[in-house]
Amino acid sequence: MISLHESRGAQCDARLTLKTQDQTLIRQAMEGAGLTRWEAQVLPRVVDDIYFQGGEKRPWKDGQVRYQCVSITAGAGRKLSECPLVPTVLSVIDVDNDREVLREQGAIALRRSKLMRIAEEARDQGGVLTQEDLGVLLHCDERTIRRDIKELRAKGIHVPTRGFVQDIGPTLSHKAQAIRHWLEGKEPVAVARAINHSLKAVERYLEDFKRVSLLVMKDLDKTAIARAANLSPTLVKTYQAMYAEAKANPAYAYRFKELEAMTGNTPTARKSGGKKGAL
Repeated sequence: MISLHESRGAQCDARLTLKTQDQTLIRQAMEGAGLTRWEAQVLPRVVDDIYFQGGEKRPWKDGQVRYQCVSITAGAGRKLSECPLVPTVLSVIDVDNDREVLREQGAIALRRSKLMRIAEEARDQGGVLTQEDLGVLLHCDERTIRRDIKELRAKGIHVPTRGFVQDIGPTLSHKAQAIRHWLEGKEPVAVARAINHSLKAVERYLEDFKRVSLLVMKDLDKTAIARAANLSPTLVKTYQAMYAEAKANPAYAYRFKELEAMTGNTPTARKSGGKKGAL
């Protein structure tokens, strides 16, 4: 039986979802162009892929803020007044993912999910946030931020803050951590809980990794993979490295059998003359 609290939570989720930019586009497409709901729901992703594929100046989304932070090129010991700054766009609110994390894992998990997201967004744009920055953006004190970072490090997730960023490799991001959990046998629901992320976000990371892996199997280079998978070259490089490392590990062999089955590139398929499947 569904509790009153759960029912109210679901109603709140529905109301918040109706206020997003994607839902505005969906309604406009249904009312103005006569698209069915299913057709209209595909439209936001299609528009994003076609008009902003690989572009640095992507459209701002609900919940994003512009924030100046220290350039990643500035050394950790350099005075703040002497450090170059870079403007970044950070997703402080992500309605779909944040509500799911809050509902399923609680407020602390949500804060840590946001912390990881905006810290890595800043790094991807050439900046690095301090613990003070994170406290301002997440409306909490620096002690809370330090405690969260310590707990995440204990899980193997290193948050790229100023002073630590030089010690953090790209394969330690939360995206790469999700891939690693999946390779080790966890299913998406368990992965989401392990890294304080929504199931939807984890499934997206896994799909991106699988797409890159399939393109690597086709012997495409980094640039071609980034274009075909609509991912940044930096993320593609990370996934390529993870693919090579995992491919050499016998413990992950069954996961690669799953990927090969998706392409039809298995011994059984080759004997039967099966063609490699398209992405």
